[in-house]
Amino acid sequence: MIVKKLAHGIILTVTLNISTFAAEADKIGSGGAGNKTPILWRDPHDIASRNLFFGPGGESHQPHGPYKFVKEDLDGTNPKFVVHDRDGVKWKVKLGGEGKPETVASRIAWAVGFYTNEDYFLHDIQVKDMPARLHRGQNLVAPGATSTTSG
Repeated sequence: MIVKKLAHGIILTVTLNISTFAAEADKIGSGGAGNKTPILWRDPHDIASRNLFFGPGGESHQPHGPYKFVKEDLDGTNPKFVVHDRDGVKWKVKLGGEGKPETVASRIAWAVGFYTNEDYFLHDIQVKDMPARLHRGQNLVAPGATSTTSG
């Protein structure tokens, strides 16, 4: 299917969870065994050296197409679905107006030392095996298309 070209584009997110923060605390160390405390912030030291274009994942972690549809995500208010990229990385594709501000906000929070998701804003993508109908966001999908999306 083809997702209509929007001024807002789309956002791909690798969602991190508290175990990621706990793993980072293990790296830094916060006491003896069993005393590891998850951390949400650390001193970024040299903010000027941080790459705000690519964010915490850097250029090497950005998603690589083609993408394969996994499932639609019906949580939250905006339409989204899950895909795997060519490297097998699971990404959440968010459609609609929140893509740009969410990506910028995550970059700013990361720049000052907070841990954030790896978000990448893309203008368009191709997704294989999209279903004929989505529960939400069908108005963003062009009619008559087969097996690709473009956002």
